[in-house]
Amino acid sequence: MQQNVKVLVVSLILLIIVAVVAFNLLKDDPSNARVILDHTHKTYIAPSCFEESDPTNFIEESTLGEAEELGYPPHSACTEEALGAQ
Repeated sequence: MQQNVKVLVVSLILLIIVAVVAFNLLKDDPSNARVILDHTHKTYIAPSCFEESDPTNFIEESTLGEAEELGYPPHSACTEEALGAQ
């Protein structure tokens, strides 16, 4: 009987550890979100907002983390909504 309880406790502990590790691996890191940098306006654009943003020709695909390092603000409210308020 005690052997079954030990196995159950160890199994539950392992299940909790696996769940925590899986959650951390699956969690989105917003700094890795893909964006388009518009270097002329010094802003970033969410891909879903690109067509309506009327970008210049001086653009580059990058990450939200790099856009924030450059100090670029969101190009529009559409970008803010698409990426969530950062």
